[in-house]
Amino acid sequence: MKRQYFIFLFLLTLIIPGTGLSQDKVTGMDSLSIEIWPDYDRTSVLVMLTGTLLANTKLPASVTLPIPKTARLNAVARIDSSDGEMKDDIISTPSPDGITFIIPDLRFRVEYYLPYTVNNNRRTFNFTWLADVSVDNFQIRVQQPKSASSLTTVPGTIDVASGEDGFTYHAFPIQSVQAGQQFSVQVDYTMTSRQLSVAKSVPPGRQETVVPPTTKGKVGIWPIMVIVGIVIILAIFFVWKSGARRTEANRQVTPQAKSKATSPSRFCTKCGNPTGKDDRFCGKCGLALKGG
Repeated sequence: MKRQYFIFLFLLTLIIPGTGLSQDKVTGMDSLSIEIWPDYDRTSVLVMLTGTLLANTKLPASVTLPIPKTARLNAVARIDSSDGEMKDDIISTPSPDGITFIIPDLRFRVEYYLPYTVNNNRRTFNFTWLADVSVDNFQIRVQQPKSASSLTTVPGTIDVASGEDGFTYHAFPIQSVQAGQQFSVQVDYTMTSRQLSVAKSVPPGRQETVVPPTTKGKVGIWPIMVIVGIVIILAIFFVWKSGARRTEANRQVTPQAKSKATSPSRFCTKCGNPTGKDDRFCGKCGLALKGG
């Protein structure tokens, strides 16, 4: 029985890679945009990472991103290459470095909330990027809350401008970040009231960015591939199990039983020679057999 289970596990290792459960780990990205919005729709910091993998990335691919231990994960989604919509039909799992997810598209979105330190009307928090992945075009933008009278960053930003949505953005220059290279920013601002930004004014076209992405009538290929792989594995297992039962049943027929089934039905009363039930004469001594 142990041998049977070893065979089953061997079949499992052969089939699972074909279903998409084994992917290449992403070590480089074309771009990563990090939006940091404090006091937007919650009394915390909304962090949104929108990434684009390199064009030659083999899909589906495994992506690992750093997520602080104090963070509250809000959404992990792919951006569908066919319609540009965010769809939360991918699977993410915790990892020592943050989270890991499998993506069948080149673009993705990860959202989470960070806590900040409160000292009367002052708010302070730190954001750090450190990952085993290189990014060719890396940029961080900090949105100033509507109720903030001032906002400063360390290091400081050169580009401070108002966006079309009415918010002020503090943007760092686009740069290249290598794997293992750390980038940190400290943000400090003062609130004139406790009013959140989204409660005063919801920027046009921004609301979908904040709420968790939803799948809109289209299921990704990844879950389907997993289901198909499981069905194939179960089918092979049951067929193999049925064959094993038939083999075991055949083994239960003993040599004594086979000998009894093929033994002659009578013997010659004169010489003792075995005879068939339809024989009329003994094949050895020629005696006429009764009932023959």
